Amino acid sequence: MNELEIAPGLLISNDLCLIIPRERIAVISDLHLGYESVLEDTGLHLPRIQNESIEENLERIVERHKPQRFVILGDLKHEFSRNLAQEWSEMRRLLGILMEQAEVIVVKGNHDNYLATIASKLGVDLVEEYSLAGWTFAHGHEDRPERPLVIGHEHPSIRLYDEVGGCVKMRCFVHLPRQKVLVLPAFSPLAPGTDFTGITSESTFSPVLQRSDMSEARAIACSDIGLLNLGPLAKLPRYQRYA
Repeated sequence: MNELEIAPGLLISNDLCLIIPRERIAVISDLHLGYESVLEDTGLHLPRIQNESIEENLERIVERHKPQRFVILGDLKHEFSRNLAQEWSEMRRLLGILMEQAEVIVVKGNHDNYLATIASKLGVDLVEEYSLAGWTFAHGHEDRPERPLVIGHEHPSIRLYDEVGGCVKMRCFVHLPRQKVLVLPAFSPLAPGTDFTGITSESTFSPVLQRSDMSEARAIACSDIGLLNLGPLAKLPRYQRYA
């Protein structure tokens, strides 16, 4: 299963995105472009593979879903305090590729303090939130009363354990159906995510989730074999030590 209808007219995809077929819109979150440069400033050098991986994933979304509009739910860039040269380069290339295919709207995230300069020069709309078909789309770092609501920010993931304590970690969507909140996984391959297995409201980052009842939250994991509908987070087994 590569797609799942999470609400009428809204599909979550194993391509780490939300699709609104009727409007031909694709929604992604948390790309964190320039992350390698920030790590290099701390002395940690990684191969600069993130942008290539993101481009390949975006090309897959374009090929499969043919969106006419991309909505990026914040944290397009990684560095808080300035615009790095790598961020300029990667955003010019990436947004240029997207804008050849579709309209691009960027919702401002908590990492996007200096994004306005880049966005204006590239002709990209930068907004605090985006609304469509009765849904509100926001990054998630600020509390929002609107419902139904789609956010990012949390980078949710899930761990599945075997009987001897081994585990696999997968990025996931988190859905709170009664409270009408959906959390998207991070699109960045370098942001594998915060473990949501058995998480409580107090352990989340977003004020939206801190004010929500996480006992009803459900996980849908992205995997090499498609989406895995894992059910309530509270019922997923936690790691246990085995003799």
